[in-house]
Amino acid sequence: MFICTKLFARIRFRQILAIACLACFVNAAHAEPWLDTSNVSLRTEVQFLADRGLIMAPVNTYPLMWAAIAPDLQKIDPDTLDAIELNAYVDVMNQLAIAKGNQLRVRLNVSNENNRFASFGDDYRDKNFALVSVAAQGYRWAFKLAPSFTLDPNDGDEFRLDESYVAGFLGNWVFALGLQDRWWAPGWDTNLSLTSNARPMPAVSITRKSSEPFRLFFTDYMIPWNVTTFMADMGDDRTIENALLWGFRFDFMPYKHLELGVTRLAQWAGDGRPDGLSTFWDVLLGRENCGADIECTDTNDDPGNQQFGVDARLSVPMFGSVLGLYGQFFAEDGSDSSIKFWSKKRNMFGIDTTVMLGRLPVLTFLEYTDTFEFCGNGRETGIGNCYYEHYIYNTGLRYKGRNIGNLYDNDATSVVFGMISQWYNNANWQWRLRYVQLNQDNSDRYPGEPNGNTVTEIAEDLLMLSGRYERIFGRWKWAVGGSVSTSEFIDKDSENDYVGFIDMEYQL
Repeated sequence: MFICTKLFARIRFRQILAIACLACFVNAAHAEPWLDTSNVSLRTEVQFLADRGLIMAPVNTYPLMWAAIAPDLQKIDPDTLDAIELNAYVDVMNQLAIAKGNQLRVRLNVSNENNRFASFGDDYRDKNFALVSVAAQGYRWAFKLAPSFTLDPNDGDEFRLDESYVAGFLGNWVFALGLQDRWWAPGWDTNLSLTSNARPMPAVSITRKSSEPFRLFFTDYMIPWNVTTFMADMGDDRTIENALLWGFRFDFMPYKHLELGVTRLAQWAGDGRPDGLSTFWDVLLGRENCGADIECTDTNDDPGNQQFGVDARLSVPMFGSVLGLYGQFFAEDGSDSSIKFWSKKRNMFGIDTTVMLGRLPVLTFLEYTDTFEFCGNGRETGIGNCYYEHYIYNTGLRYKGRNIGNLYDNDATSVVFGMISQWYNNANWQWRLRYVQLNQDNSDRYPGEPNGNTVTEIAEDLLMLSGRYERIFGRWKWAVGGSVSTSEFIDKDSENDYVGFIDMEYQL
């Protein structure tokens, strides 16, 4: 495994992926086997059905396998649903039908600025790009090839293969090679573990295909569960080139209204760093994390930059509706030869419910996150620069100039109110109001370099209103949106910013 991993970190990924996709295309049959992070209105409807106890599988790990939720969807009797449930059910079933067909799409995006914060459903990061994608699926395989070209790359990559992959099915397992966005945890605006904020990294992954439950011994109690893991190449534009990122997530439903998740992330290996079996074993056990509680005389004693977290979502029936309570604790993990999971933990909390605006169901949420934490004598000096950072892997948990976790990077607190809705006429809209205190310690560990805070080098109080409207007309899908924001700083005048975009997609 480790020989393959080391080779993978250095392969010419684009060429191999493109050849594999073209080979699969010869016998193309059906399309994508999972829901990705590009459609937030679809996610709200899946979550709505789960909150009502109609979907029993875990739904807070994306990409989400269609095979995990399709059995529950097929058991639903539409005649027993109320109007809101029926609307969500019909929309999800329509998307499932679309996913079963071959897909060839052409897309064009025009914007005056890059998207500063790429949340779930924000399917562009850099402005002004064109994309062609083809997806197909057979009985034991699936692929997607999505070459794109951008005129204004923030990271210098004009040509990209983001969201391309090849996958094979073996029993109840899916093995994939590709560049896929991941969203791990129940947050609507952001998470502390993995989000779609940064571009996807080339990775090999293994995922359970169906969430078929296991039965507790000596009982008839069934618990649906899912597990996924990946190993990704973090590239060479960083302090430790060719560092690897290992991710693991296990989520399950001990009760039909409660979903629990456990996440591990570890940045390890890379040029000049130990990368053998013993090192990875230390990573698995969370050992010898010198950045947590102990100092190392030899940096090779530290296997990597590790994080651990748990999250939960509880759906509470109330007054004919459902109130969703969710949260996440995410922390640096490991101390020495023992396992200590809660060093420098940060948190995210949220509440959501579906309300009716006239005859229109609207998901409404309020969410809070905090990544302001101290390391060493930071509490005495008031300087953070701790979360997502590492004393060896100086670039930290960042990729191509963006944080792979929290949209707002470290030393930030955010309060976000949002509304998301799917209309009856193939249209959906969303808007959110953000108040974010960015880089609160007014310090950047690496000012002027790509290793530091990816959002701002100085303290910034940001108030932003953003929105998006999308409508389908036959084979055309149109989206328009943008944001207005104002920022206040300590040592300079306030600034206002205006962003607008139009997105056009045609299905061939």
